[in-house]
Amino acid sequence: MNSILHRFFFNVKELHYIILFDFEFSYGRLLYCLVSAVVAKLIYNAVYDYYFSPLKVIPGPRLNAISNIPIRSRRPEGKVFEWFYSLHKQYGPVVRVGPRMILFSDKDAVKQIIVTDDFPKSEEIVGIRTDSSFQTLFSADDKSFHKNRRRLLAPAFSIKYTSSLEPFMRSCVQTLVGLIHDAVMNNNSEKPTIINIYQCVQAATFDIIGETAFGESFRLLENGEHPLPIKVFQDLRRRVLRATFPFLKPFLRQDPYTEEFVANIIRDRAALNAKGVRRHDILQILIDARDEETGKGLTEFEIYDQVMEFLIAGGDTSSFTVNMTLILLIQNPQALKSLVAELEKAFSDVRNRDQSKLFVPDHDTLKQLKYLNAVIYETLRRFPVSLAGILRQTKTDTVISGYFIPKNTTVSASFYQVQNSKELWGPDADEWVPERWLDADKIPRNCFYGFGGGSRVCIGQHFAWAEMRLILASLVLNFDLTLVPDQNLELVHFITPTLKTKKLEVEVRLR
Repeated sequence: MNSILHRFFFNVKELHYIILFDFEFSYGRLLYCLVSAVVAKLIYNAVYDYYFSPLKVIPGPRLNAISNIPIRSRRPEGKVFEWFYSLHKQYGPVVRVGPRMILFSDKDAVKQIIVTDDFPKSEEIVGIRTDSSFQTLFSADDKSFHKNRRRLLAPAFSIKYTSSLEPFMRSCVQTLVGLIHDAVMNNNSEKPTIINIYQCVQAATFDIIGETAFGESFRLLENGEHPLPIKVFQDLRRRVLRATFPFLKPFLRQDPYTEEFVANIIRDRAALNAKGVRRHDILQILIDARDEETGKGLTEFEIYDQVMEFLIAGGDTSSFTVNMTLILLIQNPQALKSLVAELEKAFSDVRNRDQSKLFVPDHDTLKQLKYLNAVIYETLRRFPVSLAGILRQTKTDTVISGYFIPKNTTVSASFYQVQNSKELWGPDADEWVPERWLDADKIPRNCFYGFGGGSRVCIGQHFAWAEMRLILASLVLNFDLTLVPDQNLELVHFITPTLKTKKLEVEVRLR
Protein backbone atom coordinates (compact mmCIF):
# COMPACT_ATOMS: atom_id res chain seq x y z
CA MET A 1 0.00 0.00 0.00
CA ASN A 2 2.85 2.39 0.85
CA SER A 3 4.51 1.77 -2.54
CA ILE A 4 1.24 2.49 -4.36
CA LEU A 5 0.79 5.78 -2.47
CA HIS A 6 4.42 6.68 -3.18
CA ARG A 7 4.00 6.13 -6.90
CA PHE A 8 0.72 8.11 -6.93
CA PHE A 9 2.18 11.19 -5.27
CA PHE A 10 5.38 10.91 -7.33
CA ASN A 11 3.28 10.99 -10.50
CA VAL A 12 1.28 13.98 -9.21
CA LYS A 13 4.53 15.78 -8.46
CA GLU A 14 5.90 15.02 -11.95
CA LEU A 15 2.66 16.20 -13.56
CA HIS A 16 2.86 19.52 -11.70
CA TYR A 17 6.49 19.90 -12.79
CA ILE A 18 5.59 19.38 -16.43
CA ILE A 19 2.67 21.82 -16.26
CA LEU A 20 4.71 24.50 -14.54
CA PHE A 21 7.94 24.27 -16.48
CA ASP A 22 7.34 22.49 -19.79
CA PHE A 23 4.38 24.61 -20.84
CA GLU A 24 3.66 28.27 -20.93
CA PHE A 25 2.79 29.59 -17.47
CA SER A 26 -0.81 30.59 -16.76
CA TYR A 27 -2.84 31.34 -13.66
CA GLY A 28 -5.20 28.56 -14.69
CA ARG A 29 -2.42 26.00 -14.55
CA LEU A 30 -1.24 27.42 -11.23
CA LEU A 31 -4.74 27.14 -9.80
CA TYR A 32 -4.96 23.58 -11.11
CA CYS A 33 -1.71 22.70 -9.38
CA LEU A 34 -2.81 24.23 -6.11
CA VAL A 35 -6.18 22.47 -6.16
CA SER A 36 -4.51 19.19 -7.11
CA ALA A 37 -2.03 19.55 -4.27
CA VAL A 38 -4.82 20.22 -1.75
CA VAL A 39 -6.85 17.25 -3.01
CA ALA A 40 -3.78 15.02 -2.94
CA LYS A 41 -3.04 16.11 0.64
CA LEU A 42 -6.62 15.42 1.72
CA ILE A 43 -6.55 11.99 0.10
CA TYR A 44 -3.21 11.22 1.70
CA ASN A 45 -4.43 12.30 5.16
CA ALA A 46 -7.64 10.28 4.82
CA VAL A 47 -5.80 7.14 3.70
CA TYR A 48 -3.22 7.51 6.46
CA ASP A 49 -5.79 8.22 9.21
CA TYR A 50 -7.97 5.28 8.17
CA TYR A 51 -5.36 2.62 7.40
CA PHE A 52 -2.08 3.54 9.06
CA SER A 53 -2.73 5.79 12.08
CA PRO A 54 -1.98 4.21 15.48
CA LEU A 55 -5.54 5.26 16.40
CA LYS A 56 -7.08 3.01 13.73
CA VAL A 57 -7.66 0.22 16.28
CA ILE A 58 -9.93 2.41 18.43
CA PRO A 59 -13.65 1.81 17.81
CA GLY A 60 -15.89 4.50 16.40
CA PRO A 61 -17.84 5.52 13.28
CA ARG A 62 -15.77 5.09 10.10
CA LEU A 63 -16.28 8.63 8.87
CA ASN A 64 -14.89 9.97 12.14
CA ALA A 65 -11.54 8.33 11.42
CA ILE A 66 -10.94 10.54 8.38
CA SER A 67 -12.90 13.72 9.08
CA ASN A 68 -13.78 16.23 11.80
CA ILE A 69 -16.97 17.16 9.95
CA PRO A 70 -19.26 14.98 12.16
CA ILE A 71 -18.22 16.75 15.36
CA ARG A 72 -17.88 20.22 13.88
CA SER A 73 -21.33 20.06 12.33
CA ARG A 74 -22.87 19.37 15.76
CA ARG A 75 -21.07 22.03 17.80
CA PRO A 76 -22.99 25.09 16.51
CA GLU A 77 -26.30 23.59 17.68
CA GLY A 78 -24.96 22.70 21.14
CA LYS A 79 -25.72 19.00 20.87
CA VAL A 80 -22.26 17.44 20.91
CA PHE A 81 -22.80 16.09 24.44
CA GLU A 82 -25.80 14.00 23.34
CA TRP A 83 -23.85 12.61 20.39
CA PHE A 84 -20.92 11.69 22.65
CA TYR A 85 -23.30 9.91 25.01
CA SER A 86 -24.83 7.87 22.18
CA LEU A 87 -21.37 6.96 20.85
CA HIS A 88 -20.27 5.66 24.25
CA LYS A 89 -23.43 3.54 24.46
CA GLN A 90 -22.73 2.10 21.01
CA TYR A 91 -18.95 1.68 21.03
CA GLY A 92 -17.96 1.50 24.69
CA PRO A 93 -15.69 3.51 27.01
CA VAL A 94 -13.13 4.47 24.34
CA VAL A 95 -14.38 6.06 21.09
CA ARG A 96 -12.62 7.73 18.19
CA VAL A 97 -14.64 10.80 17.17
CA GLY A 98 -12.10 12.45 14.88
CA PRO A 99 -8.82 11.69 13.12
CA ARG A 100 -7.00 12.81 16.27
CA MET A 101 -9.69 13.00 18.94
CA ILE A 102 -10.59 10.23 21.39
CA LEU A 103 -13.32 10.05 24.06
CA PHE A 104 -12.67 8.23 27.33
CA SER A 105 -15.35 7.34 29.89
CA ASP A 106 -13.38 4.77 31.89
CA LYS A 107 -12.85 6.21 35.38
CA ASP A 108 -9.14 5.32 35.45
CA ALA A 109 -8.60 6.93 32.05
CA VAL A 110 -10.43 10.08 33.16
CA LYS A 111 -8.28 10.30 36.28
CA GLN A 112 -5.13 9.80 34.20
CA ILE A 113 -6.11 12.58 31.78
CA ILE A 114 -7.23 15.10 34.41
CA VAL A 115 -5.14 14.32 37.48
CA THR A 116 -2.24 11.89 37.02
CA ASP A 117 -0.81 13.09 33.70
CA ASP A 118 -2.60 16.44 33.89
CA PHE A 119 -2.53 16.99 30.15
CA PRO A 120 -2.73 20.66 29.03
CA LYS A 121 -5.83 22.18 27.43
CA SER A 122 -6.43 21.17 23.81
CA GLU A 123 -6.21 23.33 20.70
CA GLU A 124 -10.03 23.44 20.63
CA ILE A 125 -10.07 25.18 24.02
CA VAL A 126 -7.30 27.55 22.97
CA GLY A 127 -9.50 28.44 19.99
CA ILE A 128 -12.20 29.97 22.21
CA ARG A 129 -9.95 32.85 23.25
CA THR A 130 -10.93 36.29 22.06
CA ASP A 131 -7.34 36.66 20.88
CA SER A 132 -5.28 33.50 20.41
CA SER A 133 -2.16 35.21 21.80
CA PHE A 134 -3.79 36.05 25.16
CA GLN A 135 -4.12 33.22 27.66
CA THR A 136 -6.64 33.21 30.50
CA LEU A 137 -7.02 31.04 33.58
CA PHE A 138 -9.49 28.73 31.78
CA SER A 139 -7.96 28.67 28.30
CA ALA A 140 -4.27 28.52 29.26
CA ASP A 141 -2.38 25.65 27.63
CA ASP A 142 0.90 26.73 29.21
CA LYS A 143 1.18 25.08 32.63
CA SER A 144 3.56 27.72 33.94
CA PHE A 145 1.20 30.53 32.91
CA HIS A 146 -1.77 28.75 34.49
CA LYS A 147 0.12 28.17 37.73
CA ASN A 148 1.13 31.83 37.97
CA ARG A 149 -2.32 33.18 37.05
CA ARG A 150 -3.99 30.84 39.55
CA ARG A 151 -1.58 31.92 42.28
CA LEU A 152 -2.33 35.54 41.41
CA LEU A 153 -6.10 35.09 41.72
CA ALA A 154 -6.15 32.61 44.62
CA PRO A 155 -6.62 35.23 47.39
CA ALA A 156 -9.91 36.36 45.81
CA PHE A 157 -11.30 32.81 46.00
CA SER A 158 -10.06 31.64 49.39
CA ILE A 159 -12.57 30.29 51.91
CA LYS A 160 -11.81 33.22 54.22
CA TYR A 161 -12.37 35.85 51.54
CA THR A 162 -15.47 34.10 50.20
CA SER A 163 -16.93 34.23 53.71
CA SER A 164 -16.35 37.97 53.82
CA LEU A 165 -18.48 38.33 50.67
CA GLU A 166 -21.59 36.84 52.29
CA PRO A 167 -23.26 40.21 53.07
CA PHE A 168 -23.03 41.18 49.38
CA MET A 169 -24.39 37.80 48.29
CA ARG A 170 -27.24 37.93 50.79
CA SER A 171 -28.15 41.43 49.67
CA CYS A 172 -28.57 40.23 46.07
CA VAL A 173 -30.55 37.19 47.20
CA GLN A 174 -32.75 39.42 49.37
CA THR A 175 -33.52 41.47 46.26
CA LEU A 176 -34.37 38.28 44.36
CA VAL A 177 -36.72 37.04 47.08
CA GLY A 178 -38.32 40.47 47.44
CA LEU A 179 -39.06 40.78 43.72
CA ILE A 180 -40.70 37.36 43.59
CA HIS A 181 -42.69 38.16 46.74
CA ASP A 182 -43.89 41.45 45.22
CA ALA A 183 -44.93 39.66 42.02
CA VAL A 184 -47.13 37.33 44.07
CA MET A 185 -48.61 40.10 46.22
CA ASN A 186 -49.34 42.33 43.22
CA ASN A 187 -51.17 39.59 41.34
CA ASN A 188 -54.84 40.57 41.64
CA SER A 189 -56.17 37.89 39.31
CA GLU A 190 -57.46 34.51 40.38
CA LYS A 191 -54.81 32.81 38.28
CA PRO A 192 -51.57 31.78 39.99
CA THR A 193 -48.49 33.96 39.67
CA ILE A 194 -46.17 32.65 36.96
CA ILE A 195 -42.57 33.79 36.69
CA ASN A 196 -39.57 32.80 34.61
CA ILE A 197 -37.42 31.53 37.47
CA TYR A 198 -34.57 30.80 35.06
CA GLN A 199 -34.25 34.48 34.25
CA CYS A 200 -34.55 35.48 37.92
CA VAL A 201 -31.84 33.08 39.10
CA GLN A 202 -29.52 34.02 36.26
CA ALA A 203 -29.97 37.71 37.04
CA ALA A 204 -29.18 37.03 40.70
CA THR A 205 -25.97 35.14 39.90
CA PHE A 206 -24.81 37.90 37.55
CA ASP A 207 -25.59 40.56 40.17
CA ILE A 208 -23.65 38.57 42.76
CA ILE A 209 -20.58 38.21 40.55
CA GLY A 210 -20.81 41.91 39.71
CA GLU A 211 -21.11 42.97 43.34
CA THR A 212 -18.43 40.67 44.72
CA ALA A 213 -15.90 40.46 41.89
CA PHE A 214 -16.14 43.85 40.21
CA GLY A 215 -17.28 46.16 42.97
CA GLU A 216 -20.78 46.98 41.76
CA SER A 217 -24.02 45.14 41.12
CA PHE A 218 -25.16 44.99 37.52
CA ARG A 219 -28.70 45.56 38.89
CA LEU A 220 -30.18 42.99 36.54
CA LEU A 221 -32.79 42.09 39.17
CA GLU A 222 -33.85 45.67 39.85
CA ASN A 223 -33.96 46.75 36.22
CA GLY A 224 -35.74 43.67 34.91
CA GLU A 225 -34.74 43.03 31.32
CA HIS A 226 -31.03 43.49 30.72
CA PRO A 227 -28.95 42.66 27.65
CA LEU A 228 -25.92 41.33 29.57
CA PRO A 229 -26.95 37.66 30.07
CA ILE A 230 -28.04 37.17 26.47
CA LYS A 231 -24.90 38.96 25.26
CA VAL A 232 -22.75 36.60 27.33
CA PHE A 233 -24.64 33.62 25.87
CA GLN A 234 -24.08 34.95 22.36
CA ASP A 235 -20.41 35.39 23.20
CA LEU A 236 -20.26 31.72 24.19
CA ARG A 237 -21.68 30.71 20.81
CA ARG A 238 -19.24 32.94 18.96
CA ARG A 239 -16.32 31.43 20.86
CA VAL A 240 -17.45 27.90 19.99
CA LEU A 241 -17.89 28.85 16.33
CA ARG A 242 -14.44 30.47 16.23
CA ALA A 243 -12.87 27.36 17.73
CA THR A 244 -14.79 25.04 15.38
CA PHE A 245 -14.38 27.06 12.19
CA PRO A 246 -11.21 29.20 12.56
CA PHE A 247 -11.68 30.70 9.08
CA LEU A 248 -14.80 32.47 10.42
CA LYS A 249 -12.85 34.33 13.11
CA PRO A 250 -12.64 37.64 11.16
CA PHE A 251 -16.45 37.63 10.90
CA LEU A 252 -17.12 36.68 14.53
CA ARG A 253 -15.75 39.66 16.37
CA GLN A 254 -16.64 40.53 19.94
CA ASP A 255 -19.96 42.25 20.50
CA PRO A 256 -19.30 45.99 21.00
CA TYR A 257 -21.85 46.05 23.84
CA THR A 258 -19.98 43.58 26.05
CA GLU A 259 -16.65 45.21 25.19
CA GLU A 260 -17.94 48.64 26.21
CA PHE A 261 -19.78 47.29 29.26
CA VAL A 262 -16.69 45.62 30.70
CA ALA A 263 -14.39 48.45 29.58
CA ASN A 264 -16.51 50.94 31.54
CA ILE A 265 -16.20 48.79 34.67
CA ILE A 266 -12.42 48.73 34.29
CA ARG A 267 -12.18 52.47 33.61
CA ASP A 268 -14.47 53.36 36.52
CA ARG A 269 -12.27 51.33 38.85
CA ALA A 270 -9.13 52.98 37.49
CA ALA A 271 -10.72 56.38 38.19
CA LEU A 272 -11.48 55.34 41.78
CA ASN A 273 -7.92 54.07 42.21
CA ALA A 274 -6.66 57.46 41.07
CA LYS A 275 -8.63 59.00 43.96
CA GLY A 276 -7.11 56.55 46.42
CA VAL A 277 -10.19 54.31 46.64
CA ARG A 278 -9.38 50.60 46.47
CA ARG A 279 -11.33 47.40 46.92
CA HIS A 280 -9.95 43.91 47.49
CA ASP A 281 -11.67 41.92 44.74
CA ILE A 282 -10.94 40.11 41.48
CA LEU A 283 -10.96 43.25 39.36
CA GLN A 284 -8.49 45.03 41.64
CA ILE A 285 -6.21 41.99 41.65
CA LEU A 286 -6.19 41.96 37.84
CA ILE A 287 -5.49 45.70 37.66
CA ASP A 288 -2.66 45.44 40.21
CA ALA A 289 -1.11 42.31 38.65
CA ARG A 290 2.51 42.67 37.59
CA ASP A 291 4.83 40.24 35.85
CA GLU A 292 7.55 39.18 38.30
CA GLU A 293 10.29 39.49 35.67
CA THR A 294 9.24 42.44 33.51
CA GLY A 295 7.09 44.36 35.97
CA LYS A 296 4.47 44.87 33.25
CA GLY A 297 0.78 44.82 34.11
CA LEU A 298 -2.12 43.36 32.16
CA THR A 299 -3.47 45.36 29.25
CA GLU A 300 -7.09 46.46 29.27
CA PHE A 301 -7.83 43.78 26.67
CA GLU A 302 -6.24 41.04 28.80
CA ILE A 303 -8.29 42.19 31.80
CA TYR A 304 -11.40 42.25 29.60
CA ASP A 305 -10.87 38.65 28.46
CA GLN A 306 -10.34 37.44 32.02
CA VAL A 307 -13.39 39.37 33.26
CA MET A 308 -15.56 37.80 30.54
CA GLU A 309 -14.34 34.39 31.66
CA PHE A 310 -15.40 35.08 35.24
CA LEU A 311 -18.79 36.37 34.08
CA ILE A 312 -19.36 33.08 32.28
CA ALA A 313 -18.06 30.92 35.12
CA GLY A 314 -19.55 32.93 37.97
CA GLY A 315 -22.93 33.62 36.40
CA ASP A 316 -23.84 30.96 33.88
CA THR A 317 -22.63 27.76 35.56
CA SER A 318 -24.08 28.49 39.01
CA SER A 319 -27.45 29.57 37.61
CA PHE A 320 -27.59 26.38 35.51
CA THR A 321 -27.01 24.18 38.56
CA VAL A 322 -29.56 26.07 40.70
CA ASN A 323 -32.20 25.91 37.96
CA MET A 324 -31.62 22.21 37.33
CA THR A 325 -31.85 21.58 41.08
CA LEU A 326 -35.18 23.42 41.24
CA ILE A 327 -36.54 21.33 38.36
CA LEU A 328 -35.44 18.09 40.00
CA LEU A 329 -36.77 19.09 43.43
CA ILE A 330 -40.19 19.97 42.01
CA GLN A 331 -40.25 16.70 40.05
CA ASN A 332 -39.37 14.79 43.25
CA PRO A 333 -41.84 16.02 45.92
CA GLN A 334 -40.44 13.79 48.68
CA ALA A 335 -36.95 15.23 48.24
CA LEU A 336 -38.39 18.76 48.28
CA LYS A 337 -40.32 17.94 51.45
CA SER A 338 -37.14 16.62 53.11
CA LEU A 339 -35.19 19.73 52.15
CA VAL A 340 -37.89 22.10 53.43
CA ALA A 341 -38.03 20.17 56.71
CA GLU A 342 -34.26 20.39 57.16
CA LEU A 343 -34.21 24.12 56.43
CA GLU A 344 -37.17 24.93 58.68
CA LYS A 345 -35.65 22.96 61.54
CA ALA A 346 -32.27 24.67 61.13
CA PHE A 347 -33.73 28.17 61.12
CA SER A 348 -36.84 27.83 63.30
CA ASP A 349 -35.40 29.87 66.18
CA VAL A 350 -34.10 32.62 63.92
CA ARG A 351 -37.37 32.89 62.00
CA ASN A 352 -39.36 33.08 65.22
CA ARG A 353 -37.24 36.04 66.32
CA ASP A 354 -37.38 37.63 62.87
CA GLN A 355 -41.05 38.36 62.20
CA SER A 356 -40.50 39.51 58.61
CA LYS A 357 -42.16 37.26 56.05
CA LEU A 358 -39.08 37.11 53.83
CA PHE A 359 -36.06 35.25 55.11
CA VAL A 360 -32.56 34.82 53.69
CA PRO A 361 -30.56 32.31 55.76
CA ASP A 362 -26.91 32.67 56.72
CA HIS A 363 -24.31 30.62 54.88
CA ASP A 364 -22.44 29.42 57.99
CA THR A 365 -25.53 27.41 58.92
CA LEU A 366 -26.38 26.36 55.36
CA LYS A 367 -23.01 24.77 54.67
CA GLN A 368 -23.57 22.38 57.60
CA LEU A 369 -26.90 21.07 56.27
CA LYS A 370 -26.37 17.55 54.95
CA TYR A 371 -29.48 17.23 52.82
CA LEU A 372 -29.05 20.63 51.18
CA ASN A 373 -25.49 19.70 50.24
CA ALA A 374 -26.65 16.28 49.04
CA VAL A 375 -29.26 17.88 46.78
CA ILE A 376 -26.67 20.09 45.09
CA TYR A 377 -24.07 17.32 44.86
CA GLU A 378 -26.60 15.05 43.17
CA THR A 379 -27.48 17.70 40.59
CA LEU A 380 -23.79 18.24 39.87
CA ARG A 381 -23.46 14.47 39.42
CA ARG A 382 -26.43 14.05 37.10
CA PHE A 383 -25.83 17.24 35.13
CA PRO A 384 -22.19 18.36 35.40
CA VAL A 385 -21.42 21.77 33.93
CA SER A 386 -18.95 19.97 31.64
CA LEU A 387 -21.65 17.93 29.92
CA ALA A 388 -19.53 17.43 26.80
CA GLY A 389 -16.39 16.51 28.74
CA ILE A 390 -13.07 18.24 29.23
CA LEU A 391 -10.68 18.44 26.26
CA ARG A 392 -6.96 17.96 26.84
CA GLN A 393 -4.05 17.30 24.49
CA THR A 394 -1.22 14.80 24.78
CA LYS A 395 2.20 16.41 24.45
CA THR A 396 4.09 13.11 24.25
CA ASP A 397 3.25 9.59 23.16
CA THR A 398 1.36 7.80 25.92
CA VAL A 399 -0.91 4.85 26.72
CA ILE A 400 -4.48 5.33 27.97
CA SER A 401 -6.89 2.45 28.66
CA GLY A 402 -4.42 0.10 26.96
CA TYR A 403 -4.36 2.09 23.70
CA PHE A 404 -1.28 3.80 22.30
CA ILE A 405 -2.06 7.51 21.95
CA PRO A 406 0.43 9.57 19.91
CA LYS A 407 1.42 13.09 20.91
CA ASN A 408 -0.81 16.00 19.86
CA THR A 409 -3.96 13.89 20.15
CA THR A 410 -7.04 15.51 21.70
CA VAL A 411 -8.38 13.35 24.52
CA SER A 412 -11.74 14.01 26.15
CA ALA A 413 -12.52 13.07 29.75
CA SER A 414 -16.23 12.21 29.65
CA PHE A 415 -17.43 13.37 33.08
CA TYR A 416 -21.10 12.82 32.27
CA GLN A 417 -20.59 9.15 31.44
CA VAL A 418 -18.45 8.49 34.52
CA GLN A 419 -20.90 10.25 36.85
CA ASN A 420 -23.94 8.46 35.41
CA SER A 421 -22.45 4.97 35.03
CA LYS A 422 -24.56 2.18 36.54
CA GLU A 423 -21.41 0.10 36.96
CA LEU A 424 -19.94 2.77 39.22
CA TRP A 425 -22.99 4.35 40.88
CA GLY A 426 -25.42 1.44 40.96
CA PRO A 427 -28.67 0.59 39.14
CA ASP A 428 -30.23 3.97 40.00
CA ALA A 429 -27.35 5.97 38.48
CA ASP A 430 -29.65 7.60 35.93
CA GLU A 431 -32.04 8.72 38.66
CA TRP A 432 -31.74 11.81 40.85
CA VAL A 433 -31.31 10.45 44.40
CA PRO A 434 -29.82 12.96 46.88
CA GLU A 435 -29.85 10.36 49.66
CA ARG A 436 -26.85 8.60 48.10
CA TRP A 437 -24.66 11.46 49.36
CA LEU A 438 -25.68 11.05 53.00
CA ASP A 439 -23.28 8.11 53.40
CA ALA A 440 -19.83 9.14 52.19
CA ASP A 441 -18.59 5.54 52.29
CA LYS A 442 -21.00 4.62 49.47
CA ILE A 443 -19.70 7.25 47.05
CA PRO A 444 -17.34 5.60 44.53
CA ARG A 445 -13.81 7.00 44.49
CA ASN A 446 -12.54 9.04 41.54
CA CYS A 447 -15.99 9.13 39.96
CA PHE A 448 -17.13 12.69 40.67
CA TYR A 449 -15.81 15.79 38.90
CA GLY A 450 -18.45 18.38 39.70
CA PHE A 451 -15.76 21.07 39.79
CA GLY A 452 -13.18 19.38 37.60
CA GLY A 453 -10.02 17.94 39.10
CA GLY A 454 -6.26 18.03 39.32
CA SER A 455 -4.40 21.31 38.89
CA ARG A 456 -7.33 22.73 36.90
CA VAL A 457 -9.98 22.18 39.58
CA CYS A 458 -12.38 25.13 39.65
CA ILE A 459 -10.74 28.00 41.52
CA GLY A 460 -14.16 29.45 42.37
CA GLN A 461 -15.82 26.37 43.84
CA HIS A 462 -16.13 27.85 47.36
CA PHE A 463 -17.71 30.95 45.84
CA ALA A 464 -20.09 28.79 43.76
CA TRP A 465 -21.14 26.69 46.76
CA ALA A 466 -22.00 29.79 48.80
CA GLU A 467 -23.92 31.30 45.88
CA MET A 468 -25.90 28.13 45.14
CA ARG A 469 -26.74 27.35 48.77
CA LEU A 470 -27.98 30.88 49.47
CA ILE A 471 -30.18 31.13 46.36
CA LEU A 472 -31.62 27.63 46.54
CA ALA A 473 -32.35 27.67 50.28
CA SER A 474 -33.94 31.13 50.13
CA LEU A 475 -36.26 30.16 47.28
CA VAL A 476 -37.33 26.90 48.91
CA LEU A 477 -37.87 28.48 52.34
CA ASN A 478 -39.99 31.38 51.10
CA PHE A 479 -41.95 29.98 48.17
CA ASP A 480 -43.91 26.98 47.03
CA LEU A 481 -42.92 26.40 43.39
CA THR A 482 -44.72 24.30 40.77
CA LEU A 483 -43.57 23.69 37.21
CA VAL A 484 -45.84 25.01 34.49
CA PRO A 485 -46.71 21.89 32.44
CA ASP A 486 -45.63 21.13 28.86
CA GLN A 487 -42.45 23.20 28.91
CA ASN A 488 -39.46 22.61 26.69
CA LEU A 489 -36.65 21.68 29.09
CA GLU A 490 -34.19 20.75 26.34
CA LEU A 491 -30.53 21.35 27.16
CA VAL A 492 -27.82 22.76 24.91
CA HIS A 493 -24.12 22.97 25.66
CA PHE A 494 -21.60 25.37 24.20
CA ILE A 495 -18.87 26.18 26.71
CA THR A 496 -21.40 25.80 29.52
CA PRO A 497 -24.82 24.08 29.51
CA THR A 498 -28.13 25.91 29.60
CA LEU A 499 -31.83 25.51 28.82
CA LYS A 500 -32.32 26.04 25.11
CA THR A 501 -35.36 28.30 25.57
CA LYS A 502 -33.77 30.38 28.36
CA LYS A 503 -37.08 29.91 30.12
CA LEU A 504 -38.26 27.96 33.16
CA GLU A 505 -41.77 28.98 34.14
CA VAL A 506 -43.05 28.16 37.62
CA GLU A 507 -46.23 28.90 39.53
CA VAL A 508 -45.30 30.71 42.74
CA ARG A 509 -47.14 30.78 46.05
CA LEU A 510 -45.95 32.11 49.38
CA ARG A 511 -44.95 29.38 51.77
